[in-house]
Amino acid sequence: MSKALTTLLFSCILFSLSVSSYAQTCKSYSFSSNRVYASCQDLPVLNAFLHYNYSSSANTLDIAYRVTGVTTSNWISWAINPNGQQMAGSQALVAFQNSSGHIRAFTSSVASTNIATLSESSLSFVVSNLSGSYLNGEMTIFATLALNSGMSTVNQVWQVGPVSGDTPQSHDTSSSAANMRSVGTFNLLDGTTI
Repeated sequence: MSKALTTLLFSCILFSLSVSSYAQTCKSYSFSSNRVYASCQDLPVLNAFLHYNYSSSANTLDIAYRVTGVTTSNWISWAINPNGQQMAGSQALVAFQNSSGHIRAFTSSVASTNIATLSESSLSFVVSNLSGSYLNGEMTIFATLALNSGMSTVNQVWQVGPVSGDTPQSHDTSSSAANMRSVGTFNLLDGTTI
C-alpha cells in the first residue's frame, strides 16, 4: 500500500472517530459506574446531555448532567430556575476539577447575572448524593434533588465556563454565545422541552 493511501486511510479513520464523538446522543451512552437512567435529553447547545430518573410519588429527580469536549480548565453547571428561563435566580449544581486533581461539586444559588464567580451556597430544595467526574474530555455532575410537591415542569439552565486557579469564572455572555441559549422548560413527566 502506498504511503499516500495509508495516510489517507489513517486520516479517514481519525475523522470518523472524531465525528462520532461529537454525534453522541444520550440514548446511546452507558455510564461506566453502573448508573442507569430511564430518560435523557440531548440538550441543544454546549455539547450537553441530561440523564435522569424522576419519581413523581417521591418528588425526586436523580440526574447525571454530562458535557463532552471540556477540559480541566472548565466548570460545568446544571440548574433549575423557579423564576424563569434565565441564569438569575437559578438553583445550580456546579462542578470542576480543582488544582489538586479532584472534582469539586457544590451547590450555588445564583442571585444575579452580575457576578464574577459562582459561590457555594444552599439551594431552595434539598440536594443529596452530589458528586462529579472528569474523564477523557467529559465532565459529569451526579445528584438527587428533592423537588417541591407537584413540581413536574421546571425551567432548566445549563452552562460551561472557564476556571482560573480554583475559582469558576464568568462564562461567555456575548449575544451570539451558546451560553446565552442554554435555557429551556422541561417536563419531567414526558421529557418534552420548550
